[in-house]
Amino acid sequence: MRELIEQYNALNNSFQKKLVFHLGADAGFFSEYNNMILALLYCLENKIKFTLYSKDANFGYDKGWTDYFLPFCEEEDSRFHAKYNFRYPGIFKKWRPQVIIYHLFNRNSLLTFEVMNQARNRQLEQTHFYIPEVGIDGSLQDACRTLIDLTWRYNPQTQHKVEQLITSLHLPENYTGFHIRSGDKSKEAALLDVAKYTEKAQRYSPTPNAFVLTDDYRIIEDFRSQMKVWTVYTLCKKEERGYFHTDFQKKDTGFIRESHENLLASMDILSKSNIFVGTFSSNPGMYLGMRMPAGTAFGVDLEQWQIW
Repeated sequence: MRELIEQYNALNNSFQKKLVFHLGADAGFFSEYNNMILALLYCLENKIKFTLYSKDANFGYDKGWTDYFLPFCEEEDSRFHAKYNFRYPGIFKKWRPQVIIYHLFNRNSLLTFEVMNQARNRQLEQTHFYIPEVGIDGSLQDACRTLIDLTWRYNPQTQHKVEQLITSLHLPENYTGFHIRSGDKSKEAALLDVAKYTEKAQRYSPTPNAFVLTDDYRIIEDFRSQMKVWTVYTLCKKEERGYFHTDFQKKDTGFIRESHENLLASMDILSKSNIFVGTFSSNPGMYLGMRMPAGTAFGVDLEQWQIW
């Protein structure tokens, strides 16, 4: 892994043009992370140096990205990016005087909104990526899997906490992973019954052990009620009643930290499942479709993984 980091930094630092990617500005963690991975790939393809701004990250509690992960690139610290550098700032905010002045003094720098449409272009799903300096030679999912390996490296504190959480569950060797979203996901798409997920899982895996990532403990109760022969494991707390991003951002930093540590541990567990069943239109599902080996992640909403 150290070799991959060194190879990436040598290549990344060789580029003259630069992107400052504002992470943690707009949405939940995996929306932010998935977009970062796509932006990283776009930068490699187009010979743009990738740098990060995350000091005000909505998932952070002190420094941003390095609250949970090891650094993988240079980080910017100018408050300009907290005020003006967003994924989709709106047509009237893109070229505020402050943004124009920034570009006058930073002619080789790009802001997040200037690359996002290209980085998220669904035509990339049909592209073969070849960046031998960092070992990329394959599909979009293959390329993103390499970039997840590059970036998904916990700092010692997070590593210790994640290991504690996983150990506490006493998981069996073989299990099926599920992500069943509730909360504000209902604003984007109709929520599906537990049976839709278990029916899909039983086509591919006979294992009656399930790890379920969800934001509403009532889903765990439904799962156990409908699938009585299954043993269900989860890190969802009994008091959880759905994730609502606006409300979540009002919580104190201790709550935000604990919630994200639980989420990271859950995703590591899901990534090691025999198969995963979720929704590719949700960000955890999209992420696992990139992280897991081909043929092990399945959607109940879409037959094939895609960029949203």
